[in-house]
Amino acid sequence: MTDIAYWDQSYREAIEDVDRILAEMEGLDTEEASQKLKAAKTKMKVVKKKKTSFQMELRQLHDDTQRTTYGERKQDYEGRTENLEKTIKNLETNLENAELLGGASDGGQVRMDNDSYLAKTHQIQDQTEASLQNTIEMMENANEVADETISELDRQKQQINEITEQLLTMEDNIKYADQLIRDFSKRMMTDKCIQIFAMMNMLALVVVIVFAIMQKNGMFDKGDDEGVDDQLADGTESVRRLLRGAGI
Repeated sequence: MTDIAYWDQSYREAIEDVDRILAEMEGLDTEEASQKLKAAKTKMKVVKKKKTSFQMELRQLHDDTQRTTYGERKQDYEGRTENLEKTIKNLETNLENAELLGGASDGGQVRMDNDSYLAKTHQIQDQTEASLQNTIEMMENANEVADETISELDRQKQQINEITEQLLTMEDNIKYADQLIRDFSKRMMTDKCIQIFAMMNMLALVVVIVFAIMQKNGMFDKGDDEGVDDQLADGTESVRRLLRGAGI
C-alpha cells in the first residue's frame, strides 16, 4: 500500500467513526448524549490531522490519474467533514437547550413546568452574573498589575538615566585626569631640562674658576710641570666635591 492509499483509508475511516458515534446518540438521554458528543468532537480532531497528512501526500503525487482520483476523494471527504461539523454544532446547541430546560429522557421528552423553567433561568442568570463579576475583578487586578508594572518601569528608567549621568561624569573626570597627567609629564620633562642646563652652567663656571686660579698661580709656565700636575689634581678634586655637593 502506498502512502497516499494509507492516508486515504485512514482519512475515510476517521470520518466513518464520527458518523457512527453521532448515529449512536439517537434515543439517549442528555447525559449520555453529551458523552457521545464529546467523543465525536475528539474524533473530529483526529479527522483534521488525517486530512492534513492526506493533503500533503496528494501534493507529492506526480501521476495525473492518481492526482485526479484522489483529488475527487478529497473533495468528497471535505464535504462530509463539513457536514459532520455542522451536525456536531447543532447537536451541541440542542443539548445545551435540553440542559437549560432541565434535561430530557425517554426519547427526549421534556419534563418541566413553568416554575422550574423560571428557577433554572434565574440560576443561569446568577451564574452568568457571578462569571461576569469574576471577569471584572480579574480585569481590575490586571489593571493594578499593569499600573504597578508601569511604575516599576518608570523607576528603572530613572535609575538608568542616573547611572548614565554618573558614567558620563566619570568619563569627563577620566579625561580631565588624563590631561593632568600629560601636563605633569610635560612639566617634569621641562624641569629636567632646566636642571640639566643649570648643571652645565655650574660646571662651566667651575671650569672657568679653576682655569683662572691655575692661570693666576702660573701653572701654565713651562718649567713647572710637576706643580701644574699637582694643581690640576687639586682643582679636579675641588670640582668633584662641588659636583657631589650639588647632587650630580
